[in-house]
Amino acid sequence: MTGLIVTGFFGQQYAGSVFVLAFTYAIVTAGMAVQIGFSQQIVFSQSVFMGLGAYGVAVLNTQLNMPVLLAAPVVMVGSGLAALILGSVVTRASGLALAVATIMLPLIAVGYLSSAGYLGGAVGMPVAGSLWNAATPQATAVGNGLITVALTGAVVFVASRVLASDIGLELYVLGVDERTAAAMGVSTPRRKLELFVLGSMFAALGGAVYAGTQLFVPATLVDPTAELSLLMMLFIGGRRSILGAVVGALVIQYVSGASNWVSVNILIVEGVLITVILLVDPEGLAGIVSTLAARLWRQPPEPGEPPAGGGQAPAGASGATVTALAGELPDEVAAADRRVSAFGRSWQARASGGGRPGTTLLECSGLTKDYGGLRVLDSVSMSLPGRGLFGLCGPNGAGKTTLLGVIGGSVTPAAGRVLLNGTDITRLPPQQRFHLGVSRTFQAVHLISGRSVLDNVAVSCLSSHRSSLAAGIVRNRLDEARDKAAEALGYLGMGRLSGREVSSLTLENQRMVEFARAIAARPRLLLLDEPASGLSESQRERLKDVLRTVGDMTCVLLVEHDLGLVAQITEKIFVLAGGQLVFEGSPEEFRNSAVVNSLLVGL
Repeated sequence: MTGLIVTGFFGQQYAGSVFVLAFTYAIVTAGMAVQIGFSQQIVFSQSVFMGLGAYGVAVLNTQLNMPVLLAAPVVMVGSGLAALILGSVVTRASGLALAVATIMLPLIAVGYLSSAGYLGGAVGMPVAGSLWNAATPQATAVGNGLITVALTGAVVFVASRVLASDIGLELYVLGVDERTAAAMGVSTPRRKLELFVLGSMFAALGGAVYAGTQLFVPATLVDPTAELSLLMMLFIGGRRSILGAVVGALVIQYVSGASNWVSVNILIVEGVLITVILLVDPEGLAGIVSTLAARLWRQPPEPGEPPAGGGQAPAGASGATVTALAGELPDEVAAADRRVSAFGRSWQARASGGGRPGTTLLECSGLTKDYGGLRVLDSVSMSLPGRGLFGLCGPNGAGKTTLLGVIGGSVTPAAGRVLLNGTDITRLPPQQRFHLGVSRTFQAVHLISGRSVLDNVAVSCLSSHRSSLAAGIVRNRLDEARDKAAEALGYLGMGRLSGREVSSLTLENQRMVEFARAIAARPRLLLLDEPASGLSESQRERLKDVLRTVGDMTCVLLVEHDLGLVAQITEKIFVLAGGQLVFEGSPEEFRNSAVVNSLLVGL
């Protein structure tokens, strides 16, 4: 019975042709969902690589008599190599610059094809063989359809496996905040290049299937209009959803075949369709379905459970009121309990291997940084031992955050050196410094919205940081990272919040989540940029208790405007002014220094 249904469907020439063409484009859009939607690496090269796959199959099949099924993997590999070469250049750019770097590729490709007589010029190139060659046209159509659906299923499986893995979490963070991703150990240049190659190979596979099922490759397959149509399919179906991307391709293909008028004016129809759908839900059809399902199956809150969004402060609420909201306060964890916890013991073991009290862990010498004609750091030198709390103060614009950036790797100095355990790390990127034991928080909270507290912390515990993207297909170690993240959250008494979405938390707990993420990897050097900013007095007291415990296990460099907090918990304080280190001494010397009092009065 199933065979009769399949044969009957594909045997209808028009319906079968539209169906196969829709799934052909779905192969391409599934790859786009990973690269453009999920990882937010916007490029305009899919139509070019789809054309490369299609023309490659046409040449191999027509001129070398290679079967289409054999030519398809050949052009995929060739397209992957081409993408590796091109991507090594264009993926150096980020965000809008990456999009601009690839926006001219379709125009260049169609211009070349239009003048390439050996490829059929502006008309295109025929394909002699089919994806599946059978005795009758009907059997050939059925074979083409089944192979196309099977290949689409394989692409969806591969893409879904990657996104559900630990590497998928890396890609999500990369898409939301590339700077944070690098600071948490994600090899951002490598991941961006791998995404470019993966998306290009999927597009080439789609092109190969197109050539083997349509039996003709037009030059318009690579033009900007074709690229725009692919983007329409992705965003209509749902840019962050693999299945949504497939549905988007099906919708556009069936809509374009509704009538001759629609086919001629397909860009107008697509424009209206995408406008209406995205106004309803920016996540496309997948978002609409997800929202409806959530409303239909929403469970009532348990007695005593805070309402949805309960972590956000009511209008006019004070800081103390905010922290009193149900479920928001961290559990009380005594300092002694932190030290003897499994997390604390493992951290102490790592710290003892990287530096002991009195030995030099960090040494900065002659650090200089200019922005245009403004010197932000001027020959700054300092050293820190293996453990302890150390303060870095100074007026606004003194260069404190820039100095943290130089130590953390996000800022490259014009002169000077940074040594960690005697190793020169001055030119190392942030992700390599992270693996050497340098972790940090930011002046403004940098959390990954749309993910849970647990996943936000887990990103710094991923073992996939040094694995290839392909590793995400065969293994998934996300649960291991989540277990480590849960230990860090428990260490801070925040285990109850692990399932919450981070945007629903109070500012204090958002900062504590960022702090948990920074310590989850058991760093040797912890850089904290104004962790007390925006916190109430009671919240600062809890923060001081945590910092004292952490300082017993690792080296902490604390940038903070709360001079009282710094003087109470640190053992040594550095003061920057005008990019120069003007003071270095104990908290007592800090309080009594005339230079410090004149510079920091009013802070």
